[in-house]
Amino acid sequence: MANYYRVAYKESKNTLKQICELFRVDSSDITIKFIVTVMGPLVFYFMCKYGNPGGGTPGGMTFFVIKYIVVWALAFVAAVILNRTIWRKVLSTTAVGDAEDQFDRRCRLNGGPVSSEIHFFDDHFDSVTAKKTRSFSYKDVTKILETKEAFGVVVKADPETVGSARAMIGFPKTALEGNNTDELAEFLLERCRNMKRKKVKKF
Repeated sequence: MANYYRVAYKESKNTLKQICELFRVDSSDITIKFIVTVMGPLVFYFMCKYGNPGGGTPGGMTFFVIKYIVVWALAFVAAVILNRTIWRKVLSTTAVGDAEDQFDRRCRLNGGPVSSEIHFFDDHFDSVTAKKTRSFSYKDVTKILETKEAFGVVVKADPETVGSARAMIGFPKTALEGNNTDELAEFLLERCRNMKRKKVKKF
């Protein structure tokens, strides 16, 4: 495993679509898990408050709770599968529109397509364009994401950043020199020690 990795590519609508889809899928995954998690106890509360689950007997209530937990767990799994299959097509279509908007806006601001580079050093990584270089510490990485076409990291943004509380640095897999994203993932996992999930989140 090397101690330096380089990504280089010229932005296009297709490369931006791959990156936009990566982060849209992750955001959708977070949202749907949150909804199902919150709705489970909420529905249970209203069923107990306004209904008569289990017929009012201890045995019936126990059976009801067990059945409810099983159904809730199955609903959670079904929601995740739906998000990563059927709903994925909707997200892919939305990512196309996002990419077109971003490409046009970035071309206007930069006088043409942007050439982007990402340099992964031993102790930090840099995101570089002709107009700006941003440096990030591995300790601030919260997750690593991967789809068939793209790879990315989510980083806690600077407290002074306006808007999103996180920065998302992504790139098409083909832009990585050597094209070995598995090796890069291993390199990052060794250094990004503050991630709650100690593995790459794949879609």
